Amino acid sequence: MKLTPLEIRQHNFKKSLRGYEPKEVDSLLELAAESLEEAAKRVHSLEEKLNRMAHHLEEHEGRERVLKETLTTAQKMVEDIKNNARKEAELIVSEANLKSDEIIKNAQKRVIELQDEIHQLKRQRLEFQSAIKSLLEYHSKLIQMEEQEAVKKDEEDEKIRFLQK
Repeated sequence: MKLTPLEIRQHNFKKSLRGYEPKEVDSLLELAAESLEEAAKRVHSLEEKLNRMAHHLEEHEGRERVLKETLTTAQKMVEDIKNNARKEAELIVSEANLKSDEIIKNAQKRVIELQDEIHQLKRQRLEFQSAIKSLLEYHSKLIQMEEQEAVKKDEEDEKIRFLQK
């Protein structure tokens, strides 16, 4: 059973001849009522403080949960960014390898084309040399034949002159 300060103040004791001094009892009852009232106020104040602290604790726990979730999300995002960057780097390296292979292939193809062109130019040079050599030989023989004819003609002219004299 719970007693309130008001119940203590309003409580009446039976009076007897040999009983307690009513002023002392009233004084004690008033003192007890005041103590109980102060205790009740203190309990009420502490309960309010406890409720505020519990509310603050809930808020802090909520913030802690949010922070943990945020941290977890941030860590996941960092991992995702790392993975995406790694994949992108691999893709760039792969593309660079493909381009380098293509450049090497084109360079090798060009080398083969240049070698073929050099071979054709050498063959053409040999053909030109051979043609010029043949032409020179032909003209040389032609000149020799004309010289021989000129010498024959000169001899014939000489014979004719000799005969005319």
